[in-house]
Amino acid sequence: MTLNKLYLCAALALPFLGTVPVRAQLHESINVEGKYVPEIIRVDRINTFPKALDSSLGFVPLNYEIGGVEAAFSPSLMTMPATGWGASRNVSRNPGYLEFGVGSWLNSTLSAGYRFVDNASTLAGIRLQHNSTSLWKPQLSETTADIKQFRYDESVGLYASHVVKGYGRLDAAIDYHVGYFNYYGIFNPSDISAQPIEAPTQTLNDFALKLDWMSLISPSSGMTYRAHARIRHFAYRAMPLPVEWGNSPVKGNRETDVELAGAIRLPWDNGSSIGMDASLNVLLYGGPDNVFTYAQGAGTREYSLNRPDNYGMLTLTPYYRFNRDMIDVRLGADVDMAFNAGPEGNRYSFFHIAPDIRFALQTGQFGMYLNLLGGSTLNTLASRYQYDYYMMPALTSTRPTYTPIDATLGFNVGPFSGFSLGIEGSFRSSKNVPLGGWYQAWMNYGGAPVPGINNASSITSRDRMLYSLDSDGIDLNGVSVGGYISFVPSDAFSFKAKVAAQPQNGETGYFNGYDRPKVTVDIDAAVRPVRQLGISAGLDYRAKRCIYTRAVTDLPSAGVDTGDSKGSLYSMNLGDLALLNLAASWDFSDSFSVWLQADNILNRKDEVLPMLPVQGINFAAGLKVLF
Repeated sequence: MTLNKLYLCAALALPFLGTVPVRAQLHESINVEGKYVPEIIRVDRINTFPKALDSSLGFVPLNYEIGGVEAAFSPSLMTMPATGWGASRNVSRNPGYLEFGVGSWLNSTLSAGYRFVDNASTLAGIRLQHNSTSLWKPQLSETTADIKQFRYDESVGLYASHVVKGYGRLDAAIDYHVGYFNYYGIFNPSDISAQPIEAPTQTLNDFALKLDWMSLISPSSGMTYRAHARIRHFAYRAMPLPVEWGNSPVKGNRETDVELAGAIRLPWDNGSSIGMDASLNVLLYGGPDNVFTYAQGAGTREYSLNRPDNYGMLTLTPYYRFNRDMIDVRLGADVDMAFNAGPEGNRYSFFHIAPDIRFALQTGQFGMYLNLLGGSTLNTLASRYQYDYYMMPALTSTRPTYTPIDATLGFNVGPFSGFSLGIEGSFRSSKNVPLGGWYQAWMNYGGAPVPGINNASSITSRDRMLYSLDSDGIDLNGVSVGGYISFVPSDAFSFKAKVAAQPQNGETGYFNGYDRPKVTVDIDAAVRPVRQLGISAGLDYRAKRCIYTRAVTDLPSAGVDTGDSKGSLYSMNLGDLALLNLAASWDFSDSFSVWLQADNILNRKDEVLPMLPVQGINFAAGLKVLF
């Protein structure tokens, strides 16, 4: 990964990251016995790129275990990648690692960890992570000419895993992440001759505790079960208000997510089995009753944002599975029961059902898969953060996103002689997809239209551009077509490319991030001319991007609401986003190496979201030590 690598790195891949409280993802996976420590440990380094939605374009992945528990937030130790055809797997038994790097604009990263217990039954260790940037000046206006972007993310985690002989395995992890940053895209559009202003700052606290129990396969019955418990507290210190409303911030939301989940599977006949996945999420919110109240025009119009109500959702997923030889079939249903979700007067209905059907066929070097999925996804502070690091630190609505159908058909060929490829087509229909990513624009312009927004001339005096304050979201229906190609003949060379086309036009489209690109391209190539030297290049490209919002025409004083009408949908083109990166490393030994990298070598000043430009070309160097 590079300093400007996609920060999400995910989104509807979010349900698979464990960072979003959604229906239980406790389906069976292939377990590889033993422990593994990656020879090169990479984590998400400092960046401003929003996490991108990623549709998996491969067959059922092989999930490797690292003996620990994945952290509830990035960065964390990464799972071991599957090697290419003919490649070797380098394994390090070193208990500790240290990687440090520093670059332009004082971008810096530090990764460290140590396994202080490592034996046949128990594994325990600590991991540390630092990411920061502090010297880059975006220079958006004369009043903000001296503002520098700064961002500090510090994480510490303890993890442990213990095998209880004859019964199962217990995994545990406790992680704490604190972030301190400024909203560097601030400026005063109404008066550029005003005195210099300062960018508002923010503190983020993110704490997670996870316990997971996995049973052993019973020789007599074959029954397996799993239990999972998690508490995650996610909180913002403040919510800065628009420039025109004053610079005194109010308190942000505090969110505590308590999750209990479990799964049980009972085989009964020659490849057949039945099972049940279950999860319960309870969301608790703290902070002031009214996050803010603003009256305009001698109190003739009042804007209020209230603290979200506590709510919960229970998900049950019964299924039948048949897995034998080349075929793997799962027939199930996702049943969601929500309690008190959504804003008062516009609650999310109690009962929702969606399919959970999967079919996979793998024969020799050919495979195909068909998934018919769906269900409810909780819209939480923690999940919104995955799409936009600079999100509004408060929720207008806890109404979940309901997806009645998410269908995917894919084919893959290979690997043969290191070559493999695949194609995939998807259709997804979702209700109440959040309209986010406008917080920095809202701070700058308040209720006024942003220059460049489409159809702005039709905005009447009653319309207000509330950006991320829209509590209803959007109903979205769209298709995605994509493919991947991979050529990894040996350790000496690899080439991987993935492309997806996803038509977007307002409520027609396939959600792949707030910027809704119509085309995404991800290319990575690496060569190792000699054993010690590795050279790599990568391109992340998001083309034909456009972000959407509403002009709200009716705002009752009881809270931010769209009234009887959702108002008109407006959009703004963001331009293409292209990050081209180069990197090289030299291994002096199996335990020590140095690296160099150049990010955004095209020196583009693209905006990832309105008023959030990326750094131009930047360089970094670092070292890695295993001990």
